[in-house]
Order: sequence, then structure tokens, then C-alpha cells
Amino acid sequence: MDIPIVHILYETYRLWHKVNLRFPKSQRYSLGVACGKTLLEILEFVISASVDNNKTLKNERLRRASIKLDLLRLLLRLAKDCGCMTNESYLEIQSKLFTVGKMLGGWIKYN
Repeated sequence: MDIPIVHILYETYRLWHKVNLRFPKSQRYSLGVACGKTLLEILEFVISASVDNNKTLKNERLRRASIKLDLLRLLLRLAKDCGCMTNESYLEIQSKLFTVGKMLGGWIKYN
């Protein structure tokens, strides 16, 4: 799949996987799983939207991806504030998510 936003989300998940391995065990299977699952759902919505020819369904999937992206940002901030991840990891992931947000917003506006 040669869609730039998919590549960024893929790289973000790879980074997230490394961060999640260092989560405290008490949070790895709750907050950690929630973050990973949300990231994968964003990826799923983006891929679904990229192959859908129905404009209404495409817009709905893009909006859902945007909502999930906002949720993921909040969950990551919570993980950082709870001491589950370092500030450097948080900033690196948030930087990638900022780029995803800009691309997603442009895609939504374009449709």
C-alpha cells in the first residue's frame, strides 16, 4: 500500500510497540493495550477509506479515524502523566501523530 499516511501510521505503531514493552506491567495490559488498539483502529479506518469509492462512507471512515486520533492523543498524554512512558517517547509519537492529523485533516477537507 503506497499511501503516505499509512506508512507514517505503520512507523508510529512500530515505535509504540517498543514503548509499550517498557510500560509497567500493571498498565501494559490496560492503558497500553488501549493505546495500541486505538492506533490499529486508526490504521484500519484509513486503509478502509483509501479503497472506498463511496464518498459518504469514505468521509465517515475519515471522521472516525480523526476521532480515534484525538482519543489516542489523550491516552498517550495520560500514559506520560502516569509515568508509563518517557517524555522523549511521548514527544516522538506525538510528532508523528501531528503529521497524521495534518494529513487526515487535509484528506477530510479534500473530500
